[in-house]
Amino acid sequence: MDMQHTANRGVPVISYEQMFEHYKDKIFSFAWKILRSKIDSEEAVQETFLKLYVNFERLDPAGSISSLIFTTTKNICIDILRKRKTKLTLAHPMMKHEGWENQAADAQRPEDVLILKEAAETMYAAIDKLPKAYRLMVYQRYVLDMSMEEIVEMNNVKMNTVKSRLKRGRDLLKKTLEKG
Repeated sequence: MDMQHTANRGVPVISYEQMFEHYKDKIFSFAWKILRSKIDSEEAVQETFLKLYVNFERLDPAGSISSLIFTTTKNICIDILRKRKTKLTLAHPMMKHEGWENQAADAQRPEDVLILKEAAETMYAAIDKLPKAYRLMVYQRYVLDMSMEEIVEMNNVKMNTVKSRLKRGRDLLKKTLEKG
């Protein structure tokens, strides 16, 4: 990104257009992973950049623009999901990466569909019982299908922290699921 430095503080200053060009595809991809809808993802990108445009003069150039942008997008995506009023079911797009939707489609008998649905509910209940730091990263990685790099950027932590929390979270999940 082409940045200019202010003479008085040495802080990089970017224009709104530069910020938009640099982040628009990343934000769309991030929104897509949460919403799984092109129209909703485009809406999230537009709303994110509209909010940033309205408040652009108040942004702190020394602050983390990236964290602000991704946090704003995440909050907008959550609002869009709330508007949908959908619940996570086997048919929900967020379940596709686990293969549960395909298994449900292949299951001809209603009892097979019920068993798969109960397994999904059990998994979500187990994730919900994890300590907050583990729960957030396990959810981001395995439900939202975020990359490790996106989790690092979103949570403003180091890669090793993400790796260790995911490992510990998986271990706790395994223990919880083996008990119950």
